[in-house]
Amino acid sequence: MKLLTIFVIPLIYFSAATCQKPESATKQAAATERAWGFLGTDAFRGKAEVARYTGEVLRYGHRRQAELMLITVLEPFKPEQLVKSETETDYYMIKQNQVLSYQTGVYPYRQMNSLFWEASSGRFRKAVMTSQEWCGQTYKELRKHKNTLQYFYSSYWENESRGYTTVQVPQSHALLYDELPLLVRMDRLEDRKTKMFPMLMSSQVRRPDWDIGLPGRAPDFWPASLENRTGTLQWKGQLRNVRIVVVRQSSRNAKDGTVPAREDIFYVDMDSASRPLLRWERNDGGILELQSLDYFDYWQHNDPGEVLPGNQALPK
Repeated sequence: MKLLTIFVIPLIYFSAATCQKPESATKQAAATERAWGFLGTDAFRGKAEVARYTGEVLRYGHRRQAELMLITVLEPFKPEQLVKSETETDYYMIKQNQVLSYQTGVYPYRQMNSLFWEASSGRFRKAVMTSQEWCGQTYKELRKHKNTLQYFYSSYWENESRGYTTVQVPQSHALLYDELPLLVRMDRLEDRKTKMFPMLMSSQVRRPDWDIGLPGRAPDFWPASLENRTGTLQWKGQLRNVRIVVVRQSSRNAKDGTVPAREDIFYVDMDSASRPLLRWERNDGGILELQSLDYFDYWQHNDPGEVLPGNQALPK
């Protein structure tokens, strides 16, 4: 995923399937295989990649059992509306849904990102986040327009109830934090200094979350770096060769105090042609590990009692 051509670096590098018209989706995927080889693997043909992770996240000063689902699919789109197309089209988006679920005391959290890139070019177009828990709901949306991001939001927090702003996209390397689960899987990943837009997945809009270590929320691009090296990782009793990607965000001053430096570490399997993400050591102190990886036309399986296969073998 070399990020956003909007952000100068194309970022799409991973796809899977389509909820409609698999023949057209296959043609779209073929156009991008030259840059991201694993798009051409048989596992992605006519299916979505459904990756299930379990582990912990830190909330309210305690570790919470959590589940993260990463669902990646090639989807027909209406470019003028930036929504799924229900009519014949040759325009497709790479979509990744990121669904995080965890329990805090008596009430649950469910937070979801949806990110979209053009299948033919890799250009970032849209990101949407929703957060639901018993205290309230928050909605955020980013849309790429020329050299800016249009940022819409609605939350239950005082002074963040509803708003709109535009953010200038830096001329040099830049990315969204929420793109990282895709970015780390690109065929070639070079060490780089970059500018990063803050994580969308929070009920807060601008203020740092005190309960997860005060990550910066100010909607702008802030200094960060990516470094990668090779290593090994034990995954389900197997010794896997991995790419280890360390993403650091620099400390900085904010209105409510100093935002501390933060670090995420990703472990990407290099023995599999699909380069799955095996482990994510998050900057909130939590760890999420891959439990199952399915290539599955989930939209065809909505009858009572149907479940995901839960495949624990990685594609060769």
